[in-house]
Amino acid sequence: MLLALVALAERAWPGVQVLDGGPTTLVEQDVIEIGYSGSPEEADVRSTMTREQLDMHPDRESFDVFCMVSAWRGDAHRDGKPDARTTRERAFELLAGIRAELAKDSRLGGTVMMARMSTLDMAADQTDGGPVCTVRFVVHVDAYSAA
Repeated sequence: MLLALVALAERAWPGVQVLDGGPTTLVEQDVIEIGYSGSPEEADVRSTMTREQLDMHPDRESFDVFCMVSAWRGDAHRDGKPDARTTRERAFELLAGIRAELAKDSRLGGTVMMARMSTLDMAADQTDGGPVCTVRFVVHVDAYSAA
């Protein structure tokens, strides 16, 4: 399922760095991280399993997969000041591309019953290297486990 989400992000943005998990030391201006919460205190993937219809098989599983898109522009300036708007618009553009691809393939190639974006948080900051905007989003997945 995680590999299917990584492949989906790569289809949405073939020219953008897509990471399976957390960042490396070589992060590009635009980056998509699948299965990464951004916090050592939080899980990267959270799963809940339940029994269906009093049957022992199959188990229904619900996953929350934490992901992030981030845009950084060290040279983006408007009126001589770092331009947070440019990075914010780019981060949400990246998010929209993933959302559109997810709408086309909500079953992740048949690996799950349904996958959809459920929540998002945005954080924007002015750094010494320029403005950065990160949107953390959750892909909620419903599936049945193999018996």
